[in-house]
Amino acid sequence: MTVVATVWDGIRPRSPRDVVARHQVRIGQLGVLAATENLKLPADWAFEEDHHTIVVHLGGRLDRMDCEFSVGPSGPVLPARGDVWMIPAACRYAALAQGESAEFVELAVPTALLADTPQTARVKHRDDFLVRAAARLSELIREGDDLARMAAHEVGDTLERYLGERYGFRERLRGRRALSASDRNRLAEAVRGQLDAEHSLAALAALVGMDVRRFTSAFHDAFGLSPWQYVMRMRLDEAARRLWYGTAPVTEVALATGFASPSHFATAFARRFGVPPTRYRDAAR
Repeated sequence: MTVVATVWDGIRPRSPRDVVARHQVRIGQLGVLAATENLKLPADWAFEEDHHTIVVHLGGRLDRMDCEFSVGPSGPVLPARGDVWMIPAACRYAALAQGESAEFVELAVPTALLADTPQTARVKHRDDFLVRAAARLSELIREGDDLARMAAHEVGDTLERYLGERYGFRERLRGRRALSASDRNRLAEAVRGQLDAEHSLAALAALVGMDVRRFTSAFHDAFGLSPWQYVMRMRLDEAARRLWYGTAPVTEVALATGFASPSHFATAFARRFGVPPTRYRDAAR
């Protein structure tokens, strides 16, 4: 048996998930998923969405869980019943879980529902109303009959209003503007969509209507990296995916992901992944 030892890095194939029950619906603006998952073997959980994701742990037993946010708390942590994980829009999150099983509700929350307010990554957050509402939704959508669906919509409508009032306030940092959730999505899409483009600070700052000085600070607060580091990470991650799954020559991959020369690419790649591109491709094969 092969045991996956580290949190998913966005490159290696994800370990398989054994979902034994899954019920998914849309209620108003909310996407709701209620699931039970077998965790006898290690399972990768990963998110990087254009909406906020809230995961409410309702039961089961985990023996191990390591999590990693691109911006936020990272390390070993074990969820208990009623613990809430909050994953902001455009924030990368990955976890490696193993144990007996996990029962949870996952909410997909549009950024507009929270008034485009920047959210903070949270683990083991406590919110009794949110937990009770999620548990009730889980019961109702598992039942699946007409009366249960009507009741689920009533609970969902109430939960929408609660989330907007509880988490939809705008926290302003002293003397400077924070990047909103839609700002983060806009920047992430701009970089991912044109990895081979020259992303200047001025051009990125203009996308969100800020001057370069304020933008640099706000970007680091939002992503945990400087703009240069973020662009480099996106380019290298995409290059690694192409090397792992594709057949294009290394030089072609380097140019397609924005590197001016194969030597610069090889140096940056080895610094990020510990091996040069050719050895990485050999390992994939």
